[in-house]
Amino acid sequence: MNLLNVTLSGQGPRRIQARLLKPAVLAALLLALLASSAFAGVVEKKASLGGFDGFVERMGAGTRELGRGNTGSADTASMPAAYWNPAILGFRGNLGYTLNGEKRDLDRAGGAVGIESPVGKRMGVGFAMLYRGDLDFKVIDDDDQTLGTATPFFSMMYLGFSYRATRRDAFGLSLSMSYDNMDIAEYYDNVDLNDGYTSPVSLNLGWLRQWNEKWSTSVVIRNLSFSKNLSSRWTKTVSGDNSVSSTEGVRPKVLQIGAGYRSKVMGKPVYAWMEALDYQLADTLLVFDTHWHLWTARMGFECEIIPDGAVRVGMDDLNYMVGLGYKFKIPIGKKKYLFDVNYALTYESEAGLWNPLSFGLRGYIP
Repeated sequence: MNLLNVTLSGQGPRRIQARLLKPAVLAALLLALLASSAFAGVVEKKASLGGFDGFVERMGAGTRELGRGNTGSADTASMPAAYWNPAILGFRGNLGYTLNGEKRDLDRAGGAVGIESPVGKRMGVGFAMLYRGDLDFKVIDDDDQTLGTATPFFSMMYLGFSYRATRRDAFGLSLSMSYDNMDIAEYYDNVDLNDGYTSPVSLNLGWLRQWNEKWSTSVVIRNLSFSKNLSSRWTKTVSGDNSVSSTEGVRPKVLQIGAGYRSKVMGKPVYAWMEALDYQLADTLLVFDTHWHLWTARMGFECEIIPDGAVRVGMDDLNYMVGLGYKFKIPIGKKKYLFDVNYALTYESEAGLWNPLSFGLRGYIP
């Protein structure tokens, strides 16, 4: 009998302890651990959505975007575009890259890498990989003796494509797949436990329109599949010998609508970004019952207070962010290599946690 110290990636990070008595309890615990891609129902909807919301949408998907409230779907400069909105790839003019990393409380880390490129004059392609992991996951026995340290991690990969139908409109599609590794199988001698789980491929659709120099809008639909009800559903085989019951994972369908506004105040460039998200927490094609939907919003502001230097503030649900960024232009030969360095600080108000370490590097190769 073991006692496992568990970290859940819900709306507010927290540590809980669960006693593992028999395979049925083990299956329930693993289902909770794998909440990065699953939900249970309308009871405590925010908690059941929390893993997906926490890992993918709040951790490590872009330091620049994080500093202004995690907004990026309506901005043609957002990276990695394969995640934020695949339609953005249609506006790429040069090979671009991004690298982000952050360290959060409770020994949690996240990050993202991405690379994207134009294809001809109207198309673009991009790849992104997002990561979230626990660095000090203690496994202890019923005598409170530490058996060892596990390092479970969760990752998602995106491959995006885009076509710019007009000078102002682009449409995109990205394929996403997740891989989770619990890293706890070695502590269960009597159970043939599987550590790793790979999800099927999900589809994400995006549209972005740059109306003029000031306004842009976007629509992104996430987590569709070719299975029944277009739901992204799969079975997780917990043990190789079937001694532990298998569980099912279902990603919620997401409708994300964004808007951006650009202007000048006292001669300084100012930007405002807003996003509304609707998570459908039901395994149906479309349901209008409000009990099966969860709504959340984000907003952010950015001001270039000095040439090439920006200050950002934002809010994602009840989480507050501030950020800084600076652009560099390095001449090499006859070409100028553009890149920017960004920093973000996050305060998770519901958990009362400050997360001060988030850095990102992004740039273009002419």
